[in-house]
Amino acid sequence: MNINRSLFIFLLCLPAFGLYQCTTARPGAGGNRPPVGTKPNSKPGKYEPMDTVRWSTPTNPKPPIKNDPARPQESNGQIGNHSGETYRIALLLPFLTNASEETTVPEKSRLALQYYSGAKIALEQQTKEKGAANIILDVYDAPLNDADFQNLLNDRNLGKAQVIIGPVRSTQVQLAAAWAKQNRKILVSPESPNAGLAVLNPDFIQINPSLRAHCEGITQFVEDHYKDATVTLVCKTKESDRLPYFQDYRKGRGQTPFTEWVVPDETANFEKFDFKPYLKSGKTAVFILPTWANQDFVNAFLRKLKAVKGNTPVAVFGMPQWKGFESIEPEFLTALNVHISSAAYLNSALPDVQAYQQSFYDATGAIPDEDGFNGYDVTRLVCNMLNNYGLSFPGKLTGTAFRGLQGPFKFKKVFSTGAIDDNSNRYDYLEDKYIHILKFDRYGFVPVE
Repeated sequence: MNINRSLFIFLLCLPAFGLYQCTTARPGAGGNRPPVGTKPNSKPGKYEPMDTVRWSTPTNPKPPIKNDPARPQESNGQIGNHSGETYRIALLLPFLTNASEETTVPEKSRLALQYYSGAKIALEQQTKEKGAANIILDVYDAPLNDADFQNLLNDRNLGKAQVIIGPVRSTQVQLAAAWAKQNRKILVSPESPNAGLAVLNPDFIQINPSLRAHCEGITQFVEDHYKDATVTLVCKTKESDRLPYFQDYRKGRGQTPFTEWVVPDETANFEKFDFKPYLKSGKTAVFILPTWANQDFVNAFLRKLKAVKGNTPVAVFGMPQWKGFESIEPEFLTALNVHISSAAYLNSALPDVQAYQQSFYDATGAIPDEDGFNGYDVTRLVCNMLNNYGLSFPGKLTGTAFRGLQGPFKFKKVFSTGAIDDNSNRYDYLEDKYIHILKFDRYGFVPVE
């Protein structure tokens, strides 16, 4: 596995010395690779950042960091130039330094290494923005053990950060959400798409759309593109708890429910099932399968549908995981007009994407994967919002348009009541709800034009 050489060096040093602090000079002042061999922290129970990177724009000094308890009211949320401000961001990712050996880095560290490398490139871009704020990034190795992670949250060094990006494990996101709410920090959850991780915390930002968001995105697309179609939700009994995500969205928009077809959990094929009630003459038949764990089940459904549909036009909608299914014949995907939902779509032909891939390779010797792109996009989003709104930016996300390399962000308020969005300030958290709908063609899944 190719990784940034400086990261590789301090990953190898950490198991012997424990966590220590590396201070990296800002670009233009000696490079941006951390020194190694620094003195380890001798006080047990105190967590020092693995890496501290200071990013200052050429025209901005580095003033003292503001950590005002009244942070949510900073600048009254008005857009403006925050070039005179310095903000401290903490990145909490599972580098798994304690699991590394002398010549290897754990494969499970890949997410953290890719994400961090992307974040650093985003911060380099920050220095080129006119009127950009100064950023100090502290990088922490998030322990796998939840008790150890709680100790990290209680450490005074982490308390200096105003914005937290991470962690990735859902149990730790929940711990971090409670800590951030109590300490009035902004928490950006980059990976876990689980609902209910935060309650009445308007400074909690969930980047990865939840299952509900995917179901709502599919429903909206079907309503827009298949107005006169018959629509059927198909799933096993154990998956039926996903159906309300579609039906509640329909109900909230004053629409009649979709037809539901729930089959026994032991269903291995559809040879004995009758498709005729769901195939109406003169109408397109749309089938939505909110399943992702059993590709044999999906394959069996597609095989039978292709055999019995006759001249009836059909469309099938599935989950993001279908993109990785290997046993489904491309013929089924094409003939049945198969679509999937996706949280992101990367167009490798775009110049900005190609430029980023080159920058990433030049910096690390590796090709950016999805985590490398996520690290860049999320960090760019956070920096852009800090530049415009300072620490009041969570309250402005729902009205802000921002496009990353993998597509737009579209934040909405999430309510425990199941409401879609309103003007209330008593919402639980913010979530990116932008869902791409991809359709299979001869070469793979591509956005619907």
